[in-house]
Amino acid sequence: MHALSRVVPDANRWTPWSPAQRTALGMSAPAKRVDLTRGLNHGPRLADAERVPLPPDDLPRAPSGRIPQWVIDEAAGSSTEPAGWRTASPVPLVPVRRPRRSKTGAVAAVIVVAALGASWWLTSGSPGLPGGVTSALSRTPVAGFGAPAQVAPPPSAEAVALADAAHLSDEGRGLFYGAQPEVLGAKAFTGRCGPAPVAQALPAGGAVGCYLAGPDRIFVYEPADPRLRGHAVETAAHETLHAAWERLPAGERDRLVPLLEAEVASLPPAGTFREELAGSVGSHPENRPTEMFAYVGTQVWRDGGLARELEAVYARFITDRAALVAVHTDGAAVLDAMSANIQAASQTAAAVGMTNARTRAQYDADAASLAYYRQAYETKAAQVAAMPAANRAGLRLSWVWWDGTTLPMAPAEQTLAAAAALLARDEAALPTREAAVKVAEDAAAAERARIQGLVSDLQALQTQLDPAAASAS
Repeated sequence: MHALSRVVPDANRWTPWSPAQRTALGMSAPAKRVDLTRGLNHGPRLADAERVPLPPDDLPRAPSGRIPQWVIDEAAGSSTEPAGWRTASPVPLVPVRRPRRSKTGAVAAVIVVAALGASWWLTSGSPGLPGGVTSALSRTPVAGFGAPAQVAPPPSAEAVALADAAHLSDEGRGLFYGAQPEVLGAKAFTGRCGPAPVAQALPAGGAVGCYLAGPDRIFVYEPADPRLRGHAVETAAHETLHAAWERLPAGERDRLVPLLEAEVASLPPAGTFREELAGSVGSHPENRPTEMFAYVGTQVWRDGGLARELEAVYARFITDRAALVAVHTDGAAVLDAMSANIQAASQTAAAVGMTNARTRAQYDADAASLAYYRQAYETKAAQVAAMPAANRAGLRLSWVWWDGTTLPMAPAEQTLAAAAALLARDEAALPTREAAVKVAEDAAAAERARIQGLVSDLQALQTQLDPAAASAS
């Protein structure tokens, strides 16, 4: 809500000037009253608390045609303060959802809040507003109605670094630095893109940056992990393009909208662009043009560029848009590559795990068979030893060993000796086999732990993408 809502609380309860007051001020008869709110409130009818009442059209004017502040103050029933014009009320935010970016279902996305406040009429005109008031307002700083223009402080090193990485032009840097950008960590960022009630109403994936048109401020969330720096760079460029759109003449914006719509329509339906754009626009279709301008400018590129007129406008604010879009694609690729790596490693680990399971099962079965054959051997050897010598001398035995080895029919002592040799061979091999199985199982366990570490790392980055979740972790 802009400053006029503070100057005249309720235009519908205005009290006309008395004849004596008109005579003293040299006023003519009252002009026909005009419903000025029609010209200022566009779109669907706003709630009473959000309407912007304006001063009536029959206020006395100075010889220059401008309306003195004391006149407006008296018309509002308030005393004139020598300090000058009042500052603006905070601009109400319109939270809009920017859904998560995900190609594999594992990658979190981000949310952008675009606060398109009350400054539009300074750049696109003031339908229905008297000429004197329009003249006064056209010179009014966005951040404070009638307040002296304030020089923005020098940008921080973090802001300059983001502007460099975003390839902002001199004009783009002017907008970015002029909005006094604050590059903040998770805890410091919390609540900066909206008052507490609005912030509480935001979905779990919160804003990662915003441009507040009324006070002309930009806030950028920078994740702590340097691998996600590209997201902060993209956010800085995105919000700067919102500021740029606010300052484009209405006619130029009208010409750009169909070009932007055509570029959006040309994108592959399988991508996430439309989903992100729709999420940011939400239930506020009036935000679609500025969101298209910001999203296309930071995420869409093809060889040779987009429409010539569109690229000409972007070139005013961005020196190398192909490189800026590469920041977006590279940032998305970081998480996509991590997810793909986890998926491939998990599939390999699953196959190794199945092989190890079969090897372990075979070892256990062989060890059990060998134990059974040892018992059979010892039983048979005891039986033969207990026989009379004459019977034992005439006894012949054959045996099929557990691994398929055939011991042909031969004197009992010969067959038992061969069986004893096989038993010793197999029992000597068991520890080596078991050790090999254990090494493979340990390696598989280590790989699973490594993969779990990758998953935890990805989850930590996903948490970093959401400042609300990051500040709570």
